[in-house]
Amino acid sequence: MAENAYYTLLTSLPHIDSLFDSKITPISRLQLDRRLSMLSREDRDTLIKVEQLMHWSHLGEDVDEAALIRLAARLSAELTSETLKELVDWRLDMRTVVAALRRKMRGAQAPGDPQWSYGSRYAYIRRNWSNPTLGLQHAFPWIPTVIECLNKQDYLTLEKTLLEAVWRKLDDVGRKHSFDFEAVIIYVLRWSLVARWTAFDGEQAMERFRELTDQALGEFVKQLPGTAA
Repeated sequence: MAENAYYTLLTSLPHIDSLFDSKITPISRLQLDRRLSMLSREDRDTLIKVEQLMHWSHLGEDVDEAALIRLAARLSAELTSETLKELVDWRLDMRTVVAALRRKMRGAQAPGDPQWSYGSRYAYIRRNWSNPTLGLQHAFPWIPTVIECLNKQDYLTLEKTLLEAVWRKLDDVGRKHSFDFEAVIIYVLRWSLVARWTAFDGEQAMERFRELTDQALGEFVKQLPGTAA
């Protein structure tokens, strides 16, 4: 795809000001996908691969980890952009670190499989399992905050910490790319973070609303139409 086409695409997209101040996404996914149809077939395929590798929030705890490891290795190997490879490796490392910290909190031992997770740090993490921060606090300065959140079961702050870490990484990478394909990828990934945060924040607000409503109504809640006695 010609560079001027990337410029045309990116200038057609609304600016994303911030993550946590956003109440809604600046453009709907349907509208975004329509704009992204300007990309070549090869670029669209690459975008799909990057989104698959970067987004794991929809996966539960009972997924086939071995299959996901193979998928991640295959998709990552197909990327030709060194910038995108670096970004994907960082994101997979992040997921591996968080998974390891969760396991350590449950008292689990170091994984026995040679390749037990994604990215480039899984062997290092296994060797440094006894270290409270896995020996990675300098590479990932958010690790102490994640440990504290896990201990306190403060999942809102945990979510914000992880989203902010990804946002800052995209900031760092984005400074080197303005109107190229990597800039398009970074925009879509930023959009996805805003979509995730606004959805998460909305779910939390709705849950809190239900709690306050139940407290206010007390026994009268059972008398509401459609409410089981």
